[in-house]
Amino acid sequence: MRLNIKAIAAVCATVISAQAEGPSVNFNGYLDADAWADMKGGYYANSELDLGLTVTFTDKVCAHVYATVNNVYSSSGGSVPAGIGNPSERWINFAFDGYDITYASKIGTFTVGDIVYQYGKFNYYFYKRFSMITNESFSRGIKYGIGNDLIATELQIGVSDIDIADTSYDKFTTGDMQGMTRIAFNENHSVSAFYGIRGTSQLEFKTGTDFFTGLEYNGTVGNVAKVKFDLGYQSIHAADTGSKRANVVSLLLEPSLTLGKFSLAMTGYTMIDPDSANNESSKIFTGIGDEWFVYAEPGISFNDYLGVGLPIEYHGMDAQNNDDDQFWLVPTFYVYPTKDVQWWIWGQMIKYVEKGADLGWAAGSEIIVTF
Repeated sequence: MRLNIKAIAAVCATVISAQAEGPSVNFNGYLDADAWADMKGGYYANSELDLGLTVTFTDKVCAHVYATVNNVYSSSGGSVPAGIGNPSERWINFAFDGYDITYASKIGTFTVGDIVYQYGKFNYYFYKRFSMITNESFSRGIKYGIGNDLIATELQIGVSDIDIADTSYDKFTTGDMQGMTRIAFNENHSVSAFYGIRGTSQLEFKTGTDFFTGLEYNGTVGNVAKVKFDLGYQSIHAADTGSKRANVVSLLLEPSLTLGKFSLAMTGYTMIDPDSANNESSKIFTGIGDEWFVYAEPGISFNDYLGVGLPIEYHGMDAQNNDDDQFWLVPTFYVYPTKDVQWWIWGQMIKYVEKGADLGWAAGSEIIVTF
């Protein structure tokens, strides 16, 4: 479902006019937009704006409305960063993302409406909108959360937004149940467990149900070092009763180090494939194009406003085929005009492992704003 700008403006005007009668209104959002060239005559522009509106009625009751501008809704299907969005398609309508109401009680927090979850997110810049335990998923239902500084849990049940016209679920609707439990040992170390199931009761478990589970550790050592480690497992339904389910284990390690003006960020990711699930596209499981990759970026901050980095990367798109491997160098210049505002200017060299392939070149610019 889509809302055009006039509809969004009407909703905002209605809510703001109601503010005088009591509720407070706040906006928040994330903007990411780029333009780049492949040095072969191709030019691309990609955009994403995630906009949230919060209406607070009391200290216990609030409502949220979400809308998105995103190239994934265009015919070219571009995405940030460095997607293949057609520049002529960058004038994209707002897309309705959902709404909910939240009630904070003494026995926990209840949320009713549209619920979004995404576990095992990448810190790595190129896959920053993706995750490896479960893809970003949407459902309409109810969520309950309870916890304290030591342990917190969220549980959710609803109707998923799977586009049944484009999946093997055919004409069957799907339900969604998932949860999260986080234990914070102290302010520097925490472990989270994720678990969920999505499917239809109109088919047997083998052909109609997916499920996932995963763990994530986050740790910091002073202001010097950080580390995030994720372990994920996904089991995807079989295409038919004569086929096998696809079962995949994924590992993600992302450490970083900061020493004065010097920094080092790293990512290592691999998809472990016990049941020959590489016959399936890796995008089914993670949304990304790699089944394994490694990345390291040494960087220097000249001051609070300027910095440079040199991402050094190796990508394996198919773990069982070395011919499609790629080596990347992506020198990047960073500009930080103020807090929550960034401008990245980058170039790229791609060395293809396949024999006889020419070097690939690219250059681009990206702006990122959080508010």
